[in-house]
Amino acid sequence: MSNQNEVRKNFGQRASEYRLSSTHGNPADLERMINLLKPAADDIALDVATGGGHTAIALAKNVKQVVALDITPEMLAEAKIASSQEAISNITFRAEDVHNLSMSDCQFDIVASRFAVHHFFEVNRALREMCRVLKRGGKFYIFDCSVIDGAEPEKEMNRIELLRDSSHQCSYSPRLWDQLFKELPLTIDHTSLHKEQYELPLWFDRMGTTQNSREEIFRILNSLSAESKIRYPYGDDYITTYRYEILATKI
Repeated sequence: MSNQNEVRKNFGQRASEYRLSSTHGNPADLERMINLLKPAADDIALDVATGGGHTAIALAKNVKQVVALDITPEMLAEAKIASSQEAISNITFRAEDVHNLSMSDCQFDIVASRFAVHHFFEVNRALREMCRVLKRGGKFYIFDCSVIDGAEPEKEMNRIELLRDSSHQCSYSPRLWDQLFKELPLTIDHTSLHKEQYELPLWFDRMGTTQNSREEIFRILNSLSAESKIRYPYGDDYITTYRYEILATKI
């Protein structure tokens, strides 16, 4: 079932916080993305679920043109503010749904999406659409919330994410990403799993997580197996998380 109304509600009322987010705008992450993609000056790039515009702006500094999509109008407005602040003029912003893109086949040299796939309610369809509009030989880049392989973390860490954000669908483990990519016309060039921390209470506050949900999250963490607790240390001021990065080429 579609979660798009929930996405628009949750992120529309907090759009400015995401534009200012140090997580989404992390310079080291954006620089690594550019180094992996190695964009050419005449490339045309697509940024799917642009959010605060961080990915689109980083790409725009290195390519000819960027098309930046989001389903949340308030997010697009914030992304436009961010691009104006950096005097970026080669981004076109569109309100579009990744599950049903209006673009023609094989249009882009680069298709990228950061911190977004975990919201896609029909992930296979969304990924197929992203591949469809990518040129053969073009670069496909994903950076998203992830979990480590295993039944417990795949279940329990996604429960935590859903308690925090009602529009969450799934943070995929490397194992699950491998399954998703087997269905796509892509050759994987690079993957990496990054261990990070959510800063508390900022992570809760940014999404307006209720006190009951915050308490339930810590009950889940306290109930994890000893093995999972080693991989997911936590405290009053942080929770461990993972992010998965994928670079692929369309064949």
